[in-house]
Amino acid sequence: MAEDREAWGTLLKTGFLHALREAHTEATLAVFGAMSRAAGFKERSFGTGAFDVLETQLDRVFRVGDFAPDPAEADEDPLAAMVTRHDLNGSPGWRYGRYRILLKRHRFGAARAIRWDRDSFTKQAVARQEFPDDPQLTLDLGIGAVREMDDVVTLVLAHSATEEPLEMELFLGRPRLNADGGPAWHWLRQLTDDTLGADPRRTPVQSTLPLWTDDEADVPVRLHPRRAAGGDASIETA
Repeated sequence: MAEDREAWGTLLKTGFLHALREAHTEATLAVFGAMSRAAGFKERSFGTGAFDVLETQLDRVFRVGDFAPDPAEADEDPLAAMVTRHDLNGSPGWRYGRYRILLKRHRFGAARAIRWDRDSFTKQAVARQEFPDDPQLTLDLGIGAVREMDDVVTLVLAHSATEEPLEMELFLGRPRLNADGGPAWHWLRQLTDDTLGADPRRTPVQSTLPLWTDDEADVPVRLHPRRAAGGDASIETA
């Protein structure tokens, strides 16, 4: 199975991807609710704020860091019980199974134009991870391939949003060091309502069955004849 399908399927069925999108939505609304360009905030303020608040919201949704439950209390969230903080060189990360997620804010509409070779050393190293069939692995770019002792695969959550109109972009993918002018990603998938579908973390509400069915016979009704002295006819059900 191709890595993108395997990673996506693993993280989708547990609700991990839905949690990522929930955190991004909450972070975006919090940032735009607290900042405005009219008040003098610049793009740098939005960028730093979006990154920091998203980190906090991810800790919240996964119940790690400052949001970790008391060890004496039972954790009823099976997803949160499987997610840990797994930073890389100070870059915040979250891990589920063999997949670690780091963050990258991009210019809205330009997720595929990221230049990893101009990014931080940590992001360059992540983009240099070994990936089958990548001819760039034969090039000597001065950065050694990243090999993890436990075979962790580091993916990147690319996030962006615009204030007016309010729009959000969220992508998950495997970055590719594109010093050769090639694509920025080995694979990239967008997180939307359509791509995610129903949230497996939410227990569907069971509808209550009616006390009767549509094919049940109607209750017969008989009308008594009008009384001689007048008055309405009475109704009796059988």
